[in-house]
Amino acid sequence: MTKGRVKSTTGLNLRLKPNGEKIGVLGHNEEFSIVDEVTFYRVKTGSGKIGYVHSDYVEKIPSTSLIPESSVVEEDGFSPEFKLVTFSHERFMGETVKVDQGFVASLQRVAQYAGECDLKIWVTSSIRQLNNQIEGAIVKPASHSCHHIGHAIDMNIFYNEKLYNSKALRRGKHRDLPDKIVAFFDLIRADSILRWGGDFATEDPVHIDDNFYNKQKLMYLAKLDSRMTQLNA
Repeated sequence: MTKGRVKSTTGLNLRLKPNGEKIGVLGHNEEFSIVDEVTFYRVKTGSGKIGYVHSDYVEKIPSTSLIPESSVVEEDGFSPEFKLVTFSHERFMGETVKVDQGFVASLQRVAQYAGECDLKIWVTSSIRQLNNQIEGAIVKPASHSCHHIGHAIDMNIFYNEKLYNSKALRRGKHRDLPDKIVAFFDLIRADSILRWGGDFATEDPVHIDDNFYNKQKLMYLAKLDSRMTQLNA
């Protein structure tokens, strides 16, 4: 991430948004991280305060790192940065699948299992809006749904020219389902990463996620913060 330093000897106003309310003053030579770059820079100070400063009064500091900060990931391969991407595969149909880049590998395994069972995934939902808002600002949702960070899909199953919805896919109905649909869910349940909503206490048989919050709570919160920051930019 690019660094900046205040070059004005009289200091620099920090604003909530470009030309908006002043929320602080940065001192001469004070350093910060440049988060967004337009006429105003969206910056984060050493104390963690986020706001905007005019670029005319900022001197950029050359990076001393050979590795971009955005490339740093945890040991498990997950990045704290939220990056929305579109996923497509011949085994997926229905709504456009929009998820965090970190969930793509999981969806590729879902597609693999669907291919092994000769069925298709009819997607009804992927990334979800963050609905809790105060005066237009995005805030953390009360729940910890994987949908909020793009690590879940809701779907129906399309098999042998027939669509199977939530009522048909419930655990109690599996004895009436084609063997290949049951086999598909068995593969999902046996996967070390994926989780099927049919096993939830409140059954949700059309849901597949990677249980990200329970497995990676801090990373989940970091991704959620990253998404909110992007929405508020």
